[in-house]
Amino acid sequence: VVFDTHRRRAPPDTRSIARRRARAMPPTRRNGFVDARGRAALNAHQTTAIVVWTCEALGFYLLLAPSIADARLRRGAIIAYACACAFVTCAFARATAIDPGARATDDAALYCGRCDASVGRRAKHCRDCDKCVDDFDHHCKWLNNCVGGRNYGAFLALVTSATVQIGGQTACGACLAAWLAANGDEAKRYVNERARYAGNGVTHASLIVGVCAYVALGMGLLYVVGELFAFHATLCWRRMSTYEYIVAERAIAADARAAAIERGEDGSDIQVRTSVCRLCRLPEAYAPDREKTAPKTPKAPRAIKTKAAEPPPPSASAKERGGLFSPFKARTNKSKVFTDEPDSPPPVKREEALGHFDETLQALSDARGASRKGGRK
Repeated sequence: VVFDTHRRRAPPDTRSIARRRARAMPPTRRNGFVDARGRAALNAHQTTAIVVWTCEALGFYLLLAPSIADARLRRGAIIAYACACAFVTCAFARATAIDPGARATDDAALYCGRCDASVGRRAKHCRDCDKCVDDFDHHCKWLNNCVGGRNYGAFLALVTSATVQIGGQTACGACLAAWLAANGDEAKRYVNERARYAGNGVTHASLIVGVCAYVALGMGLLYVVGELFAFHATLCWRRMSTYEYIVAERAIAADARAAAIERGEDGSDIQVRTSVCRLCRLPEAYAPDREKTAPKTPKAPRAIKTKAAEPPPPSASAKERGGLFSPFKARTNKSKVFTDEPDSPPPVKREEALGHFDETLQALSDARGASRKGGRK
């Protein structure tokens, strides 16, 4: 029996194709917590970061806080650390919950074919979030969200506060571990007398092991978060974003490969490298162009307003001579300044001036008529 493997099937309708594509394509993520459909969208990196940071915070209350002998000092340390944890939590929630997606505008400079919308000049389409992000910096896997212009401030506050918190508690843990190791008998007596330790079955050896593990975890976190803080602090100093720095490093690597090929060498082993030291030494030729704002010029001192000197009052003879062609009117004209006063006709009355004007106009009209008659003849 021969089976036809290329047999024709009835073409499906348009609705079934749309449903199949909708099930195959992942929905667009709204932020780091939920997707476009409102469902939880946590990833492994984000969950790991939350669990590790929670263990680091609990270690302070279980290992470091009970070692403080003074009750008031211990209570103050607990309250201060709780405030620090609350600040880090709020920064993390804000950086993750904000949607950094670009807003579609009609007067934008670029057009994204995937989003089918006009976006700004510094926007970039993120493949993980499947949307354009204004002032794109990078896609953070630990936040499960893109970092852009809207949430970069919250992200920087999160990195800064986490660096200070982890660095402080790691230093306190290192001091406690050194004291436990240096003062063996006193440390054993202290652990056995404190109900906070003895009541929970904590011994001197187990306390040293716990504090050392806590310090090791803190040093690992401090290396990761501290380097991230130094990197973004340098980016702010260089007025660059992470994406712009990656593009610059790619250009440097491409130029190095081209130079190696011109020398007859194999440039395939030249890879893109990123670090804080390379960022500090980045040549200005590869730095992004920024519109430099003109320096503010100092304001000129305000001139003291003085009352303009009034012209001297005209004499009685000048007022009597005033008329249509009076030279006094020409001298007091404010719209134009004459360097040399023109010769003016003698002052006459208005009726005489109009009569002279009519006579002159009539004479010109008669002369024109006479010239026309002479031309006809």
